Amino acid sequence: MKNTCVYMQVMVEMFLRNMDSHALAEKAGISYPSLRRKLRGEGSLGLEEAKRIRWALDSDKPLETLFERREDA
Repeated sequence: MKNTCVYMQVMVEMFLRNMDSHALAEKAGISYPSLRRKLRGEGSLGLEEAKRIRWALDSDKPLETLFERREDA
C-alpha cells in the first residue's frame, strides 16, 4: 500500500491553505477514507470529484496541473 500522495500539487495547495485531508474531504463532500485512497492513487478519481476538490481548495490551477500524477511517490 502506498502511503504517499501521487497528486503532489494537491498537497502543495493544501499546505498553502493550512488545510488537512479531513477539512478537504468535508469541504469537497467526499468521505475522508475515499479521498485518502484517491490521493494515494489507489482509486479512480472522477472528473466531478476533481472539480469539487479544486473548488474546495479555491484553486485556479487547471485540473491537468493540479492532478498531474507523480508515479515515483
